[in-house]
Amino acid sequence: MSYKLLLINPWIYDFAAYDLWSKPLGLLYLASFLRNQGFEIHFIDCLDKYAENAKVKVKKYGIGNLPRTIVEKPTVLKHIPRHYARYGISEELFIKQLKLHSDADAVLITSIMTYWYPGVKRAAELVRKYLPNKALILGGIYATLMPDHTKKVIQPDYIVSGPGEIKTLRLLSGLFSIPADTFKIPETLDDYPYPAFDLLNHPDYLIVMTSRGCPYDCSFCAQKRISMRFTQRDPQAVADEMIEHYHKFRLRDFAFYDDALFISKKRHIEVILEKLIDSRLPFRLHSPNGLFVRFLDKRLAELMYRANFKTIRLSFETSNESRWSDMYSKVSNEAMIEAVEHFKRVGYRAKDLEAYVIMGLPDQSLEEVVASIIFVNNLGVIVRLASFSPIPGTREFERAVARGLI
Repeated sequence: MSYKLLLINPWIYDFAAYDLWSKPLGLLYLASFLRNQGFEIHFIDCLDKYAENAKVKVKKYGIGNLPRTIVEKPTVLKHIPRHYARYGISEELFIKQLKLHSDADAVLITSIMTYWYPGVKRAAELVRKYLPNKALILGGIYATLMPDHTKKVIQPDYIVSGPGEIKTLRLLSGLFSIPADTFKIPETLDDYPYPAFDLLNHPDYLIVMTSRGCPYDCSFCAQKRISMRFTQRDPQAVADEMIEHYHKFRLRDFAFYDDALFISKKRHIEVILEKLIDSRLPFRLHSPNGLFVRFLDKRLAELMYRANFKTIRLSFETSNESRWSDMYSKVSNEAMIEAVEHFKRVGYRAKDLEAYVIMGLPDQSLEEVVASIIFVNNLGVIVRLASFSPIPGTREFERAVARGLI
């Protein structure tokens, strides 16, 4: 017997949201994994920008605005003088799609930012109303970082924390009384099937993850709590995946989702880039996640240029030396200067580069932020301000609570 699973990527509720190479990669991996195990997979993407408007204006490299509906602000946010919105498809379309899957045996919802939980909550409420008595399973970042809040506010039947494939499979095995020995458990990351990009409606770009986890423990990041131990894939397998997806979807733009793309660079990212160059395919590569500048040398910069890396965002954070050791930073001012020079020597212009500067850390002064902006600007690099979000379980969150800031 084949069991039908309905997977949902919920809305975003926020003051702003943007499709910056933003796809639910974890859910798409889960979809392909469960499909390979014999489950029938269906998908509702609340962030599908084409669902109700076939004439969406897509910006360069496939990124762009998400449709939005102004909604009432939560009480705690009433003081903020901006519109608060639900980003994504209309509730009417969502309900219509839910009704098409009334025969689903279980519903799986993912979650991303902790402060986006209102979208998860609303999706779960509508599932309960229109698909009553269906097992409701919630996973993802919010569910992992805030399980007690999840149980109280969302009230799912089951919560899957951390990497979800194996845990979800075991949960479904018990739920449907399927013998566990009938399943094939991957031994390495490369044994997992490719993400189910075929479920996406009109993708403008694709995403790729060459590793999972991160070896670092930055004070503001929760990666250690939400992912597995840092593990890299075989670079040949990564290149094969990208080449296969290029031919299948005819899309040039690929965004790397890695948190530590440059680790073990000579046997990892350099090999990947060499194989993409050898393929002679017209890839355009992007890295929305910050890259570690202290691993950048002329060889790597040259490979990035030849492989057609178009979006390069460097993880700089701050020019304040006293904060580096506290944050477990991967950068220094000298390393930043050297990285920019390497890029310029191989053909990039400084304005082709971007750097994240963090603002709003507990006890961080305005002067520190301004000094960091000026430092990056003087290099000719575009500044990307990253507003600090206190993530439960991180040192900066605990620090913010201790100081009475939240």
